[in-house]
Amino acid sequence: MNFRSTSVQFRLSKLSREEFSKELYRPGVISLTRIVWGSLGGGLLLGLIAILSSQTGIKVLYPPLAATCFINTTCVYLRVARPKSVIIGHTVASICGLAGVWIGNYIDPGAEFIIPLKLGLSVVLAAVFMQIFDADHPPAAATAAIPAILPLPMPWYLLPLHMAWGATITVVFAFIWNRVWFEFPARDIDNYVKNAGLYMEKVQIAGVAICIASCVIMSFQVVSPVFRISGLCGMAAGIVILGTHHFKISSQVS
Repeated sequence: MNFRSTSVQFRLSKLSREEFSKELYRPGVISLTRIVWGSLGGGLLLGLIAILSSQTGIKVLYPPLAATCFINTTCVYLRVARPKSVIIGHTVASICGLAGVWIGNYIDPGAEFIIPLKLGLSVVLAAVFMQIFDADHPPAAATAAIPAILPLPMPWYLLPLHMAWGATITVVFAFIWNRVWFEFPARDIDNYVKNAGLYMEKVQIAGVAICIASCVIMSFQVVSPVFRISGLCGMAAGIVILGTHHFKISSQVS
């Protein structure tokens, strides 16, 4: 049974491939399919991250990743759900959050204004640099804000790579969970050519693949410090590839 109000469409149809189309699986359509599949996926994903974090000792910030889990399973046709936006968004925002705290401490306006100053600086920097690195991802704004108000569960210098680890897990899960029903990442105006069966640029695929391999290696850090160091270095390399490839300017662009 399907019906429409003045502003939204209600769809109570059973799960089917049609219900996962771009026109129906989106905000503005309250569908049984999206409520069941999207919500279940988001919950399972955050639970999986929590289990892996506990077992591997790789600490992450759960609130921003919880928002990412929601986007990656219920708002999958948005650009902010694409792998680059997720991984680079959280990484860049982590660095900006740390920078905002450092600058705030350097300015030191006094106890009354220090927290608002750090929060403002962190989010401003994150907003600027997420756009510069073509990695707009709203949940990452929370990643930037948290260092200003809460103690970190890891050494500060590990925050960006640990958040990249958590973000990479969300990407892997989204690949598996969403592709049961439809193409993910979704085709859009800038990604309409398939490479290796994905609507992604080759260099993005390479960067994500390196991040995934490094995520796995990092997860074995409890076995040996070699895995930890190798994984961190590999993750940093994947982030650089994934986050900077768009700075190569084509001669056709005026």
